[in-house]
Amino acid sequence: MKLLKLFLVLLIGVTCQNMNAQYGYGSNGMYGGGMGMGGMNRMRNQQSIQNTNDYGRNSKSAEDIEKERAENINKTMDKLTKELTLDDLQVIVIRKEIEASSKSIYAVMKSESPEEQKIKEIEAINEKTDRTINTFLNPTQKEKYKNMIQERMDRMEKYKLSKK
Repeated sequence: MKLLKLFLVLLIGVTCQNMNAQYGYGSNGMYGGGMGMGGMNRMRNQQSIQNTNDYGRNSKSAEDIEKERAENINKTMDKLTKELTLDDLQVIVIRKEIEASSKSIYAVMKSESPEEQKIKEIEAINEKTDRTINTFLNPTQKEKYKNMIQERMDRMEKYKLSKK
């Protein structure tokens, strides 16, 4: 159960980082910002307003957003491949799972559902993704994966504590 929670935080973090990177927040030290979902939404809305041209259309096309998502998935897969020493088959199936979960999470984030419901749906997506990924890892890889998630959670906790 602890592993699932760790993975959820990791996957949410990666997803949020990916989404924040689309808006320019992932690379300038503002990641997370300790603002919670409401603060991130306000920042996204402000960025959306800044990205609109005189005709009120968003300047980022669907192709640009999809390209950025693909780049973020590639970065994630490169890290997983390197740190877990994944073989070619593992890379293929894990990439497909991460792509599917990324699209699902993006759809949930764009929905008109209340924030609490979105969080529950994202947690369910992340749990499913974690279970699927773990089925394709050998015991050594599972342990490394668990450690990666724990390290990520530790960094996030330190970051949160430093913001208080």
